[in-house]
Amino acid sequence: MATYGNSWATQTQIIGTADGWETLSGTTATESSDVDLETDNYVGAVITPEVDFDSTPTNYVDVYVYWSLDGTNYSDTPDQTFRVDKATDPNQRTMKVWDVPHFKVAMVQTGSTDSHNVRCYCQRVEGITA
Repeated sequence: MATYGNSWATQTQIIGTADGWETLSGTTATESSDVDLETDNYVGAVITPEVDFDSTPTNYVDVYVYWSLDGTNYSDTPDQTFRVDKATDPNQRTMKVWDVPHFKVAMVQTGSTDSHNVRCYCQRVEGITA
């Protein structure tokens, strides 16, 4: 009888600078590069976007996930979306991205009043059979 499980890769930062945070400006999105699940046979990933809101935030931060079959051409409309609530500061949420070969993450403020700091982590998972 086969045993099934998961093998988790090391968590990596996919949005943010070398010292951790990237500051959003206006309503311009910041995007990750391609997250490749296909090459190493990963079945999915868990992403954790984090927001350090301004002291009196006006805007929320929306997170968009775009899927791709080849790591070059992504969906024109986000395939997954969620909002990070400004009521909790700092705030992070976790989302699963499953059964797609490639994806990228974008984070954007809902208005141009604030300059929130953001970052996003990703941990890929491989399905294993023993």
